[in-house]
Amino acid sequence: MKSEFVADAWSNFSVFYVYSDPISPQIVGDTQAPLLRIVRTKGQDGETISQYYDRPQYLPLVRHSFQTIQAELRFNSGDFVPFERGKVIIELHFYMRQIL
Repeated sequence: MKSEFVADAWSNFSVFYVYSDPISPQIVGDTQAPLLRIVRTKGQDGETISQYYDRPQYLPLVRHSFQTIQAELRFNSGDFVPFERGKVIIELHFYMRQIL
């Protein structure tokens, strides 16, 4: 997934939450939500922030067939991360779980 804009990582936040619609609800605080991952932001103003995970998290899905996937990046407060410039790329990896 790509966005035409990038989050301003220096607007007083150090983490943001990535939610995605095919993910089964996970416990987030006192509620359940389709949380894909919590991402920590590091870097200096003007730098590109890149986060790579060498151990993917495989989460259960609410549906196994889809044409599109939506993702939301939010602050701890629940507000959307404001995108002003650049782009965001999210790469997802799926595997077929074997039924025993």
